[in-house]
Amino acid sequence: MVGTVTTTIILAAVAVSFAGIQGSYQTESRIKVSVEGVRTATQFVEQRLRLAGYGVDPRFAFDFSAVGLPGETKSNHTLVFASGAPKSVTDDLAFRYRDAAYLRRGRFLGAAGLQLEPGFSFGVDLAKGQRLLVSCNNGKKYLVLKVNAGGVAKNLGASANFTVDTKLSSTTQDDTCLSKTGELDAPYVLLLHEVRLRIMDLGGRPFLMAFQGLDELNMDTAVPLAADVESFQVAYIMNRPPLDGDNAGLPPVDIASDEPNWILGDLNSADKDRHPPQRDPLKPEPKYGDPYDAAIRYSNHPANIRAVRVAISVRSATPEPNGRRGFGREDLEDSGELSAPDGYYRTNMTTTVRVPNLMSRSGFNPPVGALHPSGSNVWGG
Repeated sequence: MVGTVTTTIILAAVAVSFAGIQGSYQTESRIKVSVEGVRTATQFVEQRLRLAGYGVDPRFAFDFSAVGLPGETKSNHTLVFASGAPKSVTDDLAFRYRDAAYLRRGRFLGAAGLQLEPGFSFGVDLAKGQRLLVSCNNGKKYLVLKVNAGGVAKNLGASANFTVDTKLSSTTQDDTCLSKTGELDAPYVLLLHEVRLRIMDLGGRPFLMAFQGLDELNMDTAVPLAADVESFQVAYIMNRPPLDGDNAGLPPVDIASDEPNWILGDLNSADKDRHPPQRDPLKPEPKYGDPYDAAIRYSNHPANIRAVRVAISVRSATPEPNGRRGFGREDLEDSGELSAPDGYYRTNMTTTVRVPNLMSRSGFNPPVGALHPSGSNVWGG
C-alpha cells in the first residue's frame, strides 16, 4: 500500500514537471515566432527605406495619396478579424527609388513608343504599372512611362505599350531631347521602383505586406513579410531649422499637436499632423535649386522628410490557454492601442531610417560622376 502511494506521488511529480517543461517550451516557441517575425520585417524596412528618393526628385520620393486605400486613409486604419482575435492597426508607407543596377540607352518617339539602342533589350519582364524613367542627357529633364496592361517582354528592344505619367514627369513627351541618338546624346532609360508597406488581411490573419507598385493593392504580386502583425506605425522626422539660424522662428510643422517637435505621426500628434500632406504642385515646394537654409525647406512638404521612424508589433500566433499571461498592447506612436494582457505574447521593435537622398540638389544620370565632354553630369547628383 505504501509502495503504491509512493509510486503514485512520484509519477504525479514527474507528470507535473513534464507539463511544466512542455509549457515552457510552448511559451518559448510563441515568443520566438513573434521575435523572428518582427526582425524579418524590420530588416526589410531598413534595407529598402534607406533607398527612398535615390535618383528621384525629392518631391516624388514619398507618396501620400490615400486614393484606393482601405478606408481612404494613410494613418491608423483598423482591421477587424474573427471573434476573439485582436484587431490590427496600420499606417501606410509608400516610397520610390531608382534601380541603381538598371541602365539602358534609347529614345522616346511619341506614339511609336520607347526604342532602345540596337542590340539591347529591356532585360526584365515589365508588368502592368511598372514605371520607367527616360532621362535626357543632362538629367534635368525626364519622362516617366507607365507600362500598360499586357506588360512588356524582357527580350524586346522596343515597345509602344506605355502611358506617359505626366504627374511624375519633368518635361513633355514632345521634348526633342528625348529622341536624340548617339553615345553622347541618347537619353538614359532607367527602372523606377515603387514600394508600399501596410498590414493586410490574408486568410483571416494580419500580414505585413510589401506591394510592388502604388497604383493598386495587388495581392497576387505582394510579398508577405511577417504574420500576426498587430501594429505598423510610421512617424516622419522633418527638417528642423538650427536654433541659431535665420529660420529659428519658423513654427513647427506639427504646430497643431499638443507637444510640437517637428515629427509627424508620433505620440499625441493631432489628426492633421499624422503625416505630410499629399504633394500639391500649385503650392510652394522645395526644389533642387533652393539653398539648404531656404525657408521652404522647413515646411511639412514630403521633400523635407529627413528620417522615418517605423514601429512594428508582432504577436504570438496563439494565446496562452488560460488567457492570463502574455503581454498587453502598447501605444506605438499615435496608434492608441494600450490594453491589458490577454494571453498573447508580443514583440515590439522601433527603428529609425535616415533618407539622405532627399537632400539631393540636382538630378543625375549614371554612371555617377562620369566625365562628359559637354560638362553635364559632372557632380553626379
